Order: sequence, then structure tokens, then C-alpha cells
Amino acid sequence: MINKLTFVGGGATGHTAAALFTLRGYEATLYDDEFYRERFEAIERQGGILLRGKSRGLARIHRATTSPREAIPGAEAIFINVAAERHEAVARRIAPYLRDGQQIIICPGNLGSFIFRRVFREMGMTRDVTVSELEGNLFPCRLTGEAEVKLGLPLGGKGIASLPAGDTGRVIEALEGVLELKANKNVFECAVNSTNFVMHLGATLLSAALIEGRGELFNMFKEGLSEPAVNCARAMEEERRRIMRAMGLIPHMDPISFMESLRRPAENPQLADFISLDGPDSLTHRYITEDVPCCAVFCASLGRRLGCPAPLLEAFITVAGVANGADYWREGRGLENLGFGPEMDYAQIEAAL
Repeated sequence: MINKLTFVGGGATGHTAAALFTLRGYEATLYDDEFYRERFEAIERQGGILLRGKSRGLARIHRATTSPREAIPGAEAIFINVAAERHEAVARRIAPYLRDGQQIIICPGNLGSFIFRRVFREMGMTRDVTVSELEGNLFPCRLTGEAEVKLGLPLGGKGIASLPAGDTGRVIEALEGVLELKANKNVFECAVNSTNFVMHLGATLLSAALIEGRGELFNMFKEGLSEPAVNCARAMEEERRRIMRAMGLIPHMDPISFMESLRRPAENPQLADFISLDGPDSLTHRYITEDVPCCAVFCASLGRRLGCPAPLLEAFITVAGVANGADYWREGRGLENLGFGPEMDYAQIEAAL
């Protein structure tokens, strides 16, 4: 049974995961580069990570380190908990230290398996490791102080798929007892079921003036879920579902019902910890800079290839790029950037997964 876990990422998810799994009895190591040294030193000063919210306790984690040599070789499972823009750098940093039999799980997946596979090939990494993606993140959480985090929702079951998909069963068997996992058909099924872009994109852009004025005090779930924002999300969700039907897939969750529940906090006290999570503090927050170039661009490009366009989603992607002076269409994880040229139809693409 797997016991030694490494969580790559010095942000909220890495801290929370290292704390939660420590409290569950696992040997958890937290790793990231030198930028996070002060955060890791705070963990040592405090004697661990204080976990609040849906789980509570002071977690005296095994190690927090900026050394990949200390964090990677001994891990049985390596969870990648960094923003998508860092996938390539992390893959390059850990590749020399990987060992046969390790499981790499990207959380959230955001099609990062393609980045890791490309980097490993470029670097000549031949170790027998698996690379998998979770459908969405492990859980919503925030850093609330030095060596202190808040968990917004409990850790639940997750969809997972490997690249290639033939490895998925092997990964689920290896992680039995660590995570409750359900096999998805392939990493594309993980990506189209990661619904953060539906909930975040329109609501963030429509709240731009309020976010600019309030900064770190802004809370999307208390202030940003206006009726127009939910209406936009509902229309984007209809586009997402049409694309999924064309893929032969069934949606795993209803983000619109969840948004409506968040708008009625008195009726949903179980969501209080989630609703208290702050952000975004700007339009360069990951609600835009990660959700748009990853799953939003992917979903829209997939719709185009399937002859099932998503005009509202495409419009919001373009507006987000203009607002941030970025070209998310060019730099995002659309089909062509993932290596699936315009000559390939969906059946050919699916076979390659």
C-alpha cells in the first residue's frame, strides 16, 4: 500500500494536501523551488501546518523542502499542485529524480499530461512512471496565514485518467486507499468535466470593476454571483453539454445548481467554509489566467473540431485576452497546441489518447 506522498506546490493546495494526508497517517513531503523557502521555514517554526475548515488539526508533516533530490526519489505517488503555467518547469525539475513505479498525478489535470509527456521525451526520461490527471482540483482551499490553510469542502471522490488511457486502471489500483477514484475514458473526459471555467469566467469578467476596487477583500461567492453572471454561466454550460454529447460523454456535475446553492447561504450551511474563501483579487488571478487558456480554450477548440461551436464561450475567451493583453487562443491548450492537427477528426484524436 502506498504511504509516501510528495506534494509539489508551495501554494494553498500543496499545503492543504500535505496537512490533510499527514493527519490521515501518510508520510507527506511538501516540495517546491526556492521562491517558497520562507513559507517552508514558517512550517518548521510553527511545528507544522494548521488546517482549518472542513478538516482541522496541526499536521506535523514529514518534510517541507526546496530540494528535488530530497522530495522526489523516495515518493510512491507525486501530486502536482501548481498552476498550469508552471507545468513545464516542474516537469523539467523533477525528471532527473524519478524512479520506476512512481505515480504522477496532476491536480487539477488541465491537460498537463501532454506537457509532462513532451518534457520527459525531450529530456530522455525513460523511467517507468505513470502520468495522470484529476478531474478538477483535490479540493477548494486558501492560505490564511503562515503555515495555515482553510479547507472549503471535504476531499471526495475524483475522476481520473492517465495518458495513455491504458494506464488508468494501474494507477487506480496503486492509489487504492489514498483517494477514492473513478476511471474516466481519457484525459479529455477529465478536462471537459473540470467546470471551473463555467463558474469563474463570466462572473470574474462581469465583476471586474468591483474586483479592481476591492482587491484582496473581494469574495466571488458572496459578491460576484449576480443574476447576469449566473445567466452567462448557464449559457456556457449549455454549450459545454452540447460538446460533451458530441463526444459521447455524460456530464459529472451541474455547476449551475452549485452556483445557485452558493447564492442561498442560509439554506446551505454546509457550504459556509467554501463561501468564505476569498478571491479573485485581480483579472490576472488563476480564475482567468489558468481557467481560460486551459480548459476553456480546449473546450472551445474541441467544439469547433466536432462542428459544435460555443460562441458565448469563445467571446468570453477573447474578452479575457483583451482585458489582460494576452492571446489565450494562441497560447492556450487547444487541440493543435496539444499536437492534434486540423487534419485529424475526433475518432483519430480519441484513438491517440
